[in-house]
Amino acid sequence: MNEKRKDMDGLDAFFDAARRDTPQLSPEALSRMTTQALEVQAGFATPPVAARPRPGLIAQIMAAIGGWPAMASLATAGVAGLWIGAVPPAGLVNLAVDIGALAGAAEEDTYLVDPLPGYTLTLDLSEAQ
Repeated sequence: MNEKRKDMDGLDAFFDAARRDTPQLSPEALSRMTTQALEVQAGFATPPVAARPRPGLIAQIMAAIGGWPAMASLATAGVAGLWIGAVPPAGLVNLAVDIGALAGAAEEDTYLVDPLPGYTLTLDLSEAQ
């Protein structure tokens, strides 16, 4: 084939002869090839996967709350709460003094501090009718 002519320069005769004179496989050769192919395919088979053991209680809890990132967040919040409770910042102490929680009053006056000023808590002692 060249740029001026798009024919195969006489190779078509060779290709036609190859197509015409293709030998057929004998049944024995075909059966041997099939047997070998099946043996090779059997080697590719994946072994059965054993059932995974059930995760423990702590692993289930961790998975339920979100894994290690959530556990790290919970640990950070716990440490921060412990730190704020042990060494409260000055602004928090001033707020507690302003609402009377840490004033020099006696212990019996601490009931006057309303932690939930927007809510009313009631106790219903009536019996069901």
